[in-house]
Amino acid sequence: MVSESSGTPDLRHVTIGVQSGDVELHSEALVNDSMTSPPVLFLSGAEEPSSRWPKELLQSVASRTGGAIWFDTRDIGQSTWVEEPYGIDELVVDALLVMDSHDVASAHVVGRGMGGQVAQLLALARPDRVSSLTLVSSTPGRREEFGDPDEWLVDKMSERLFAGPPLKDGEVVDWIVEQLEWFNGPVFAFDRDHLITAVGAEVANGWRGPNGHGLAVVNAPDIVDELATIDVPALVVHGTSDPVYPVLHAQALAQRLPNSHLELIEGLGHELPVELVPQLVELLTEHVLETGP
Repeated sequence: MVSESSGTPDLRHVTIGVQSGDVELHSEALVNDSMTSPPVLFLSGAEEPSSRWPKELLQSVASRTGGAIWFDTRDIGQSTWVEEPYGIDELVVDALLVMDSHDVASAHVVGRGMGGQVAQLLALARPDRVSSLTLVSSTPGRREEFGDPDEWLVDKMSERLFAGPPLKDGEVVDWIVEQLEWFNGPVFAFDRDHLITAVGAEVANGWRGPNGHGLAVVNAPDIVDELATIDVPALVVHGTSDPVYPVLHAQALAQRLPNSHLELIEGLGHELPVELVPQLVELLTEHVLETGP
């Protein structure tokens, strides 16, 4: 199913339901008809609906490039929630099908967290479809030398996993917002009121509880030694206070990707605050425009 609206004066807003086997993926795009360069494809982190991408980021990037595409990963948001386990490789197929549905031969791929792992595998499997990579708060893989999540966070996440989620919508909202606060670094203020409203909309939209993203990440193949074969330009953006992936993960990515640039954000945790959007837009668009078509 395809629908279009005017969006902004320079951008067309398109919504497409993308079929991937038994799964339907909810995808959206801001199409910039004035540009001939590839659009930017945004791949979300684990347990993050695509609505978590700040609108200001999507609109700013789309207005300066060939457009922006984002979609709900399977098992989250308005895409199909599934019972069967799946792997990162299936998420790569999903991303390719989204590109196909939007008639995109190649895209500048931005992946955050789990989305960054999907982006790396996409670049390995189909380098012809990836114009550049931007890896935000992500990892090359689970190796001891890259460092583990902060111990306090592991303890809190373990307690949460053992207890399970609450049943009432209001309690679910507080439960999700609590985890987002754990991810927040010391520099950017935690906007609880905004997040309660945003997460409330997510829950009202059909939240069904914990999904298979975490298992897909844990079981992701080790591709660390293959990263040297990815020769597209890569931008690595990472917070110095990330409690999920210590800075060594970002440094490992930058060291192994042969055509990369590392940008460390002082005091950023594992969050994506609105205050960071102007800096991220500048970093991303400069990276994309330098890469070319």
